[in-house]
Amino acid sequence: MKDFEINEKYGSWFRLDNSAAVYPMLITLKTQSLFRLGVELKEYVDRDDLEKALKITFKRYPSFEVELSQGFFRHYFVTNKRPPIVRADDGSLLKKIDFRYNKGYLLRVTYYKRKIFVDFFHGLCDGISAMEFLKTLVYYYLLERGVEYPHDNMIKTLSQPLDLEEFKDGFKEYYTKFKISKGIKSMKGEGAFPIKDKLFKKEGFGLVQAQINTDELLALSKKYNCSLTVLLASIAMISISKTYYKNDSNKDLVVFIPINLRRFYPSKTVYNFTTFAKCRINPRAVEQTIEAYAEVIKEQLSRQLTKEQLDLKLSFTSLMDKRPYLKYMPLFIKSFFAKLAKRLTGSAQQTMIISNLGKVNMPKGYEEHIENFSFNLNCGNKTPNNMAIVSYKDKTMISFTRQIVSTEIERKFFTALSGMGLNVKIASNLREVAQDEM
Repeated sequence: MKDFEINEKYGSWFRLDNSAAVYPMLITLKTQSLFRLGVELKEYVDRDDLEKALKITFKRYPSFEVELSQGFFRHYFVTNKRPPIVRADDGSLLKKIDFRYNKGYLLRVTYYKRKIFVDFFHGLCDGISAMEFLKTLVYYYLLERGVEYPHDNMIKTLSQPLDLEEFKDGFKEYYTKFKISKGIKSMKGEGAFPIKDKLFKKEGFGLVQAQINTDELLALSKKYNCSLTVLLASIAMISISKTYYKNDSNKDLVVFIPINLRRFYPSKTVYNFTTFAKCRINPRAVEQTIEAYAEVIKEQLSRQLTKEQLDLKLSFTSLMDKRPYLKYMPLFIKSFFAKLAKRLTGSAQQTMIISNLGKVNMPKGYEEHIENFSFNLNCGNKTPNNMAIVSYKDKTMISFTRQIVSTEIERKFFTALSGMGLNVKIASNLREVAQDEM
C-alpha cells in the first residue's frame, strides 16, 4: 500500500505516520493534542497579507493542506480544497481546534498586533516540521509586504523542487525487528509524581513566558557542564520539588524530554519523527542542587540515546503497522482500546514535559523584521504544567503552559535564574487573575 499520492488534478491523500495514528483516536469533547508556535514581528500584522501567505505556504506543504478522514482500518489525510481562514486571536491559549469552523484544516492561524500564531494538531506533524512551516509562512508574509531576502536554502519555498522524501514515514522507513516484550519494557514506566492543584474552570491555559539572553544561558549551562535542556530541566524539577513534593511520597519526579530523531537518522520527513526520553529523580535520594539533578538527567539521557535504545523506541512506535493482527484490526476497535488504555492509566506517566526546539535559523536580513519566536506545549489534568523552549538570535523564549491556577513553579524557576545573574524579562496572560470571574 502506498503512503501518499500527490495529484493536483484530483486531489492528494497521505497516510498518518505511525506515531500520529493514535492522536485522532484520543480526541474527546475536552481534549485534543495541540501545540503552538508563534513569531513576533516588528510591525503590526496585516490579516489579508497573512491569509495570502498561508495559501501559498500550503502549496509548499501539501501534506499540511489536508483534512482528516476515516477509513475502515485507520485515519488518513485528504487534500482540503477549501480556502483557509486567518482570524484574530481571541486570547484563549491552545483551545481545541473546531475542525468544521476551521474549514477542516488541522492547523489554525491567528494573529494579535505584531504576533502570528499557528496551533498544530499533533497528528499532523511535530515541532521541528511545524517550525519549518512557520518559517515559510513568515517568508511569504514578508514577501507580500514587499520584503525579500535570499532564502539561502534555509527556508522551504516553491522555488525549490518538491522532495518526495518529505512525505515518508520515518518510523516505518527505519523500522527494525524487535521482541515485543523488550519494546514494552522500554516504553512502560512506573507512575510519576503528579502536580496537583486547583484547575482553571474554563477552556484555555495560563501562560508565563520569559525572554533571556541566549549566550548568557549557554554560558550558565557550560558552567554546570550540561546542555541547556538539562540545565532548565534540573531547575524545573527542583522548583516542582520545593513547591509540591512531600517526603512521604513514594513516586519519583519524571521529566519527559522529546528527542528529534532526525539527529540520528537521515530522514527528511515533515511528519512526526520524535520520541521521548524519560528521566526519573527521587528528591529524597538526590541532593537538591542543580549539579546533582543535572548529573542524574545527563546520565539517564545518555543511556536512552544509544542506537540500540533509539532503534527500539522507533520500531515500537510502528507496532500497529507491522503486526498484521493490529494493522488489520477495524478502526473502531483500535479506538476503543486506545481510549480504554488511557482511562486505565490512572496515574500520571510524567511530572512535566520539557521540549526544546533549539535555535531557529533564518537567512541574513530577517532580524530586521523579526523580534522573536515562541513555542507552547499543551497540557492536561495529569500533566498540568509543561515547558517549551526556542531560541532566535540572542533571545531564548521559555514558556510555561499550565492548566492550574498557581504560578508558584514559575516563580521559583525564574527566581532561580535571576538569582544566578540572568536578566529575565517576564510576560504573562494573567489567566489566574480572571479565574474568580469565570
